[in-house]
Amino acid sequence: MIMRRIGLADDHPIIMDALEAALLETGEFEIAFKVRTGEQLLDALRTCPCEYVVTDYSMTQGAPGGDGLALIERVLRQFAPLRLVVFTMLSNPALCGQLAQLGVHGIVSKNDERHEVLRALRAIEAGAKLPWRSPSLRGWLYEPLKSVKPACNDLAALSQRELDVVRLFAQGQTLDEIAANLQRAKSTVATHKQNAMHKLGIANNADLICYAYDVGIVR
Repeated sequence: MIMRRIGLADDHPIIMDALEAALLETGEFEIAFKVRTGEQLLDALRTCPCEYVVTDYSMTQGAPGGDGLALIERVLRQFAPLRLVVFTMLSNPALCGQLAQLGVHGIVSKNDERHEVLRALRAIEAGAKLPWRSPSLRGWLYEPLKSVKPACNDLAALSQRELDVVRLFAQGQTLDEIAANLQRAKSTVATHKQNAMHKLGIANNADLICYAYDVGIVR
């Protein structure tokens, strides 16, 4: 059996260790590296070539370059033909669509069973239609939002802080993470988010995320 070299990136050691154990148990993979930040991932790929990477979407340590679409775009651009699977707690149509547009090979939700990562890797190896998605994400590819009709034609109604909160939220950060990044109370961040949604005429989180991508708050 041909062994495949794989790198792992996640800022939760317990998750990464469990994933490593599952991969090694199959006898199909050898671990090229294990890292906890985006910058560490980029450094490891320069020195430890591998065929696959399974990475979290949002790694809060080691910023800048620690998480998000920008990191994934850099990995795919700089290290082709690497096959990349995103393993994430996030689950929204806009994010799935953005990841698909970047060219990731698989998207696996941490809300699904751990063995879905193995299924993704095997499906990609077998030439499955990409991106492969775990069960809870199937059918959630992004389509430009048509149903949201903002209360204003531009973003002028939003304060700078409201824009910041919408941008970070659409990028996948939790309210706790946004509060830490902006050095504001979580309640204040929640108020900014609700005010922005009210001004834009948006009723739910999924529509807010889609709107942010549609109008370019997040690229």
